[in-house]
Amino acid sequence: MPDPAELPLLEVENLSTGFFTEDGVVPAVDGVSFSLMRGRTLALVGESGSGKSVTAYSILRLIQPPGRITGGKILFRSARAGEIDLAALGEKSEALYKVRGGLISMIFQEPMTALSPVHSVGSQIAEAILLHRKVDKKEARRLTVEMLGQVGIAQAEMCFDQYPHELSGGMRQRVVIAMALVCRPELLIADESTTALDVTIQAQILGLIKTLQRGLGCSVLLITHDFGVVAQVADDVAVMHHGKIVEHGTVRAVLKNPQHAYTRALLEALPSRRVRVA
Repeated sequence: MPDPAELPLLEVENLSTGFFTEDGVVPAVDGVSFSLMRGRTLALVGESGSGKSVTAYSILRLIQPPGRITGGKILFRSARAGEIDLAALGEKSEALYKVRGGLISMIFQEPMTALSPVHSVGSQIAEAILLHRKVDKKEARRLTVEMLGQVGIAQAEMCFDQYPHELSGGMRQRVVIAMALVCRPELLIADESTTALDVTIQAQILGLIKTLQRGLGCSVLLITHDFGVVAQVADDVAVMHHGKIVEHGTVRAVLKNPQHAYTRALLEALPSRRVRVA
């Protein structure tokens, strides 16, 4: 029997997700397979419409009708909950409820849509703690303030009672990261989490995610279209095109010697061909 610690934390096998329309099924993810080892960062990269985000949403079972998973397995080997096939769970199963936000968390692309405008940012983070951890409200507030400090918010106690519209874009993104990590997930999915930020704040956020990842020991699935981001933070990369993975390997191998024409085309489209691998 193989050591569970040596097996991938996440193993996606022949995953297919389609959208059912009056004109037939539109495949968004078509037979995708990849794996993510513990403690590593895998970047899922491709242009808009390639199926990256649909793949990420499929893992957390967040695909809304008329979309649905039509085939494949999503094996998640949790140190806390054992092996789970996420694709086989019922929509209202207790196991799926525990996975979302507890074992697997997601940083969404636009924090203003991820945060409620009518609740303070602190209360929203504390709610996640109360849902997934056995603590009282006082302890949830303490943990929230502590997490806000860890993501680089200087006046964390004051920030707890502020509303999303009172914060800058960079601070809102930090709040969303705090919400995703406060329950110490084993897998963090970051869906274009720096796209809307200027380059200076983007670099800060990427550095923050790497630092917190090392501290928590979690794995990261990074959804992006930016090879500059891939080179900066990822260990491995999977290139998606028309719902399929066309190239998969270490960042160094793929960027130094791309094998697929689509990967080469993406690299040629960069403003500069010089992509420094971290």
